[in-house]
Amino acid sequence: MSRPCASLPSPSTAWDATSLAGALKAAAVRRSAPYVGPLHAVLFKLGLSASAILATSLAHLALRCGLPRYARDLFDEMPRPDVVSWTSLLTGHAHQGLHRESLALLRRMVGSGVEPNGYSLSGGLLACAGIGQDALALGKEIHARVLKMSLHGPVDPVVDNGVLDMYSRCGSIEYACRVFRVMQVRNIVAWNSMMAALLGSGQAEEALRRGYLEEALEFIENMPFDTSIAAWSALLNSSRIHGNARLSQLAASRLLKLDPENHSNWVALSSVHASENDWHVTWTIRESMSRECVKKEPGCSWVELYDGVHIFLMADQSHPELFEILQTLDSLEDISIMPFQGT
Repeated sequence: MSRPCASLPSPSTAWDATSLAGALKAAAVRRSAPYVGPLHAVLFKLGLSASAILATSLAHLALRCGLPRYARDLFDEMPRPDVVSWTSLLTGHAHQGLHRESLALLRRMVGSGVEPNGYSLSGGLLACAGIGQDALALGKEIHARVLKMSLHGPVDPVVDNGVLDMYSRCGSIEYACRVFRVMQVRNIVAWNSMMAALLGSGQAEEALRRGYLEEALEFIENMPFDTSIAAWSALLNSSRIHGNARLSQLAASRLLKLDPENHSNWVALSSVHASENDWHVTWTIRESMSRECVKKEPGCSWVELYDGVHIFLMADQSHPELFEILQTLDSLEDISIMPFQGT
């Protein structure tokens, strides 16, 4: 196994299990890849290679430093890896984006006879969520293990949130809704995950048959804490994408109440009504903007020529060659465009 090297004090009697554990932790926080090899040498020199705790910490350091192969080699050298070692390795792979490798480790863990705990299953759920719909079947298997675990005592909310997030990111919105409804603890992470599932499912047409936008509105209005600008912004964006004018107007109105000083909220409400040809309300809003001294940033375009960049703002008449530009634009209207004929 190749080992990254760096300058580090030579192993001596000053090193012991406690000091090595501290060094491993500090290096992991700093993601100090050059220290992986030297600290491994210290571990070997002190005869502590069989220590599951220190070997797991070293593998964790390797993962944090982007050395997953090194971490797996270290793990394979462990004589009897316990549930903590397995969990650290598979969750570390999941957090590094190595989702399929993480799930392969989970299968090895179960096959070796080590029973996964809640954190192990959370790592597997994160890996399934990272893969998406192709991992939905395996995600359901992990969910089944979570349900079996719940028969013997309360499940950590982190695990429940992992199940919810997995179904959401795998595109199974109905299952996500079911999980949310039976959750014992609905913290802000759970609410945000459910909002993301309803508004970002990527299944626009199905969402409008099934009424997910309406359900998202109900979620926002029933949140046990103050609704945020981010929640209403998400609903506004999704409603406009899916063509739901009523919800778009409602979301834009709520945004304006929450943050009236933000000119983009005024513009959003005005644009929503304009898209529905509701010109009376549109002009009323724009007159209110004028009274409140709210200014919309003007549209801007530019053209780069040999003599520099020419910038044009909406309704701006300060360009020194404005007359010539307008004359040229008028002349273009008289040019008849011949249809292209291929040879």
